Amino acid sequence: MTSLTPYGGANEIGGNKILLEDQDARVFLDFGMSFSLANQFFDEFMQPRKCNGILDLLEFGLLPNLDGIYRCDYLDHCKLPFEETRSVDGLLLSHAHMDHSAYIHYLRDDIPLYCTEGAKDIMQALDETGSSGTCELISLKESFKTYVNKKGEESKLYGEKAKKPRPYTIVEKRFNVGGLEAEALPVSHSLEGATAYILHTSAGAVVYTGDFRFHGYNGDETRRFVERAAEVDPVAMVCEGTRVNRRRQIAKNRSKKPLKSALIRQKASLW
Repeated sequence: MTSLTPYGGANEIGGNKILLEDQDARVFLDFGMSFSLANQFFDEFMQPRKCNGILDLLEFGLLPNLDGIYRCDYLDHCKLPFEETRSVDGLLLSHAHMDHSAYIHYLRDDIPLYCTEGAKDIMQALDETGSSGTCELISLKESFKTYVNKKGEESKLYGEKAKKPRPYTIVEKRFNVGGLEAEALPVSHSLEGATAYILHTSAGAVVYTGDFRFHGYNGDETRRFVERAAEVDPVAMVCEGTRVNRRRQIAKNRSKKPLKSALIRQKASLW
């Protein structure tokens, strides 16, 4: 059985946290911050309390209450159970904008992350220069941990001793995640390293567009992605709907300039 469950990103712009399940495979498509939801509870000068681990975010529905995906230092601090085995096979990151990537900060350090070199470089820069509470995108820094120093005294773990690198894989055109064959196709966006994905499930191809545009100097990459997505005859497509027109306007536009993407719209399930 194949299913798509949006834990963020449905009926809102950004905040994508979409779980794809196919037989034994479980893969997240992005893991971002929902700005519209977060702004109901926090602002620039009032952020989630780090001393409260992930409890604030679970309480307000900013993070899904799922087992086997969150970092053990936060769970231990909150007296929440920690699963020895992770419950997802990996996370496919479409690009490094915070509404798609910020909550990677809270994920456990053994979940494989897949992205482009450009996306990883941007997140590395955010880790090194950012000051927000969600900067540990490349290396997790263990919190609330202590160690015994040379004097035999208990000291707080900090600096390089607290770092745990996350397992990143730079995506090729075709790769495997959790037993699923996947394709990564570059698209044009306002940020370098943006990627769309096609996952070949037991039910058929599932297309995840991430964020894309047709203009800009990489506009041809988006068109090539659309052509490839039409070729695989997808059973479902998950697409950001920032500028989706009303149905009658889409029909009007089609009559003026038909695109191969029309095939995708007809066959896809859109969130």
